[in-house]
Amino acid sequence: MKTTRDARAGTAADAAPDRRRLAALINPLSFRMSLRDRAERTEARIAEAGGRAYRVTDLPAIEAALADAIEGGVDTLVLAGGDGTLQGAVSYLARHLPAEQLPELLVLSAGRTNYVAADLGTRAHFLATLDRLLDDGREAARLERRTLVVRHPSIDTQHGFFLAGAMLDQVIRNVHRWRNARPGWRRNHHLASAFGVLRQLPALLTGREPFTARHLRLDAEALGTLDAPMRFLLMTTLGLDDSHARPYAERGDGDLRVTAISAAAQRWRRRMATIVRGRFSDDMSPATGYLSGHCRRLTIEGIDSIVLDGQEFDLDPAYPLRVEPGPSLGFLRP
Repeated sequence: MKTTRDARAGTAADAAPDRRRLAALINPLSFRMSLRDRAERTEARIAEAGGRAYRVTDLPAIEAALADAIEGGVDTLVLAGGDGTLQGAVSYLARHLPAEQLPELLVLSAGRTNYVAADLGTRAHFLATLDRLLDDGREAARLERRTLVVRHPSIDTQHGFFLAGAMLDQVIRNVHRWRNARPGWRRNHHLASAFGVLRQLPALLTGREPFTARHLRLDAEALGTLDAPMRFLLMTTLGLDDSHARPYAERGDGDLRVTAISAAAQRWRRRMATIVRGRFSDDMSPATGYLSGHCRRLTIEGIDSIVLDGQEFDLDPAYPLRVEPGPSLGFLRP
């Protein structure tokens, strides 16, 4: 998200009856929301339902909008943006409200990837999804999802759902820079991010520049430890049960899923197709460069950067990063 501060409540909503204590954060710069007049149409639908709509384009705007929404009271919060908008909103809500006061969330897929919306089943046709909620909200399914809590002195406490580190962090940051530096379809097409990843695959698979395997030490308690230069690091609290790509072993205990692969992991290139589907054999263990499965908490030493739901965070590697499951949030699926 850009760093332009733009949080404002819709004036039409102020005059409408607030029957449902409904509010919406709308990021007009997110990919799908920026096309045609979708931001204006979304604002209008929220106002018609008696809710308050806030335009947000950066983290300060998200936090200012949520502070105002919480003060006025909110039971249902619509998040119309990308994964970064969701991450900023969820972090603020989890820090400022007790679990029993958290609003129910409707995540509209207005960005490019929207992994959480895909997991929840609200990724397609976001305006139609919003209409179904507003027209017949009582019939909406209510799903529970736990957040991923990330703690580090450099970033305090953050909440999200997907964390990438090691070379995956470098890939995502390179895609962000590449996409933003180029006009036309490479920036504005929905396949721009996928194309940006594909163009980096040869260097990623061979370990060439600009990718560097930095030395990390991971302690996943009963799941094991891995102390080595690291190639891949990713984790989530989502189940991904309906996804073909779920690169986590079904071993261990806990709500946190993690996969880490060292730079020297045995036969990792040959095994990538099975890793993506979560098929880990018994010999794929920390002793051979693999750490994957479920755990209750994870400590990472030596890490200097992560990407959490598409948001980039730089860390002081002198301090450990601590990750564990956070509170459960309620999501609506009309």
